[in-house]
Amino acid sequence: MNLFDFYIPEKILVALSLLVLVFALTKVFWKPLMKVIDDRQSYVDGMLQSADGAKGMLAEMERRSAEHGAMLERQAAQMMKEARGNADREHSRIIAEANEKAHMITQAGEERARRAYEQCMSESREAIITLAMGIAARVVESSVDSEKNRELIDAILQTSGAGHG
Repeated sequence: MNLFDFYIPEKILVALSLLVLVFALTKVFWKPLMKVIDDRQSYVDGMLQSADGAKGMLAEMERRSAEHGAMLERQAAQMMKEARGNADREHSRIIAEANEKAHMITQAGEERARRAYEQCMSESREAIITLAMGIAARVVESSVDSEKNRELIDAILQTSGAGHG
């Protein structure tokens, strides 16, 4: 007997069995499988939309970050400008204060030098007067003539330096 020699009722039975099997597989496996695939597709679509939203949020955050960075740079530049201005003002104040102190010290030194000069001149005058008195006393004691007195006074003045001023 040949493998392909079936009886018609067997063929119908095989065809019906095959149809029942396809129907059963469709009901039991195909529809749930398609539902799982559809659910997965919805999940993937949702994730893609979420990723697109996240990309948009990331782009917005990058834009805001760039704006914030630019704002911080402007603020830093302004702060540096203010700090330089403050430093320049402080530098000028310190220089002015130092110049004022130097002027005061110079004035005090000049005043001390003037007083020392005046004291020296006063002492010199006193010394000259004392010397002149001493000469006068000797002149009176020795009864020297007026020409001799003049020579003595000139000699004393020349040696003391008072004759030049």
